[in-house]
Amino acid sequence: MSSFPERWLTKHFPRKTATSTQITTHPLSQYEPLDSDLKEIRVLEVAPGIGDELVECTMRRISLRHEFVPIYETISYCWGPPRPPSTIRLNGHLTPVPASSEAALRRMRLSGRPRTLWIDAVCIDQSSVTERSEQVAFMSTVYRSGIRNLVYLGEDDGMARRGVKAIQDVVTDMRTATADMTLLSQTIHAKGIGSILASNEGFSEDVDFEALEALFSISWFR
Repeated sequence: MSSFPERWLTKHFPRKTATSTQITTHPLSQYEPLDSDLKEIRVLEVAPGIGDELVECTMRRISLRHEFVPIYETISYCWGPPRPPSTIRLNGHLTPVPASSEAALRRMRLSGRPRTLWIDAVCIDQSSVTERSEQVAFMSTVYRSGIRNLVYLGEDDGMARRGVKAIQDVVTDMRTATADMTLLSQTIHAKGIGSILASNEGFSEDVDFEALEALFSISWFR
């Protein structure tokens, strides 16, 4: 009996004859074993793209034990509820991946140059319990070894810009009350008690609390 990926691929991307020019679907053996002693991980070199263009990636292995670890960035995102998979072109083959992962890669790719990214659902062989366990064991190293961590909160429903503006307004209020943040700790904590102090003034009326609530209600924050 064929596995889920095989059945899904056969249904949505039927094999063509040898004369066809269509890209073939990705073989299940594409995930080459990782060397746990070398703390190997897989990273994706994501090709430039914009809009609805298909996400195209090349996957390769790197070692986190080497003196000079290749430059890559990690993505933090929320998997979300189960949904039908999306498709990317991985190593030249059309490949089903979780819809949330495809959306994150699409958002983080650049328009003018490739970008090297690590994202768990694609870079870890999810069909291998052993590999998943080994990779999770040094997940903190994976994040620390990247040059930065990118956070994908999801697609904007119109509140994101307002939410960011509201945060900036809060920070502006805080700068005024804390001598440009130099007295932040003393301002919000009672000395010797450790409890958080309440402000008698509150925030400026300019702060958009509706946008703040919407922003921090996004699943990633939970």
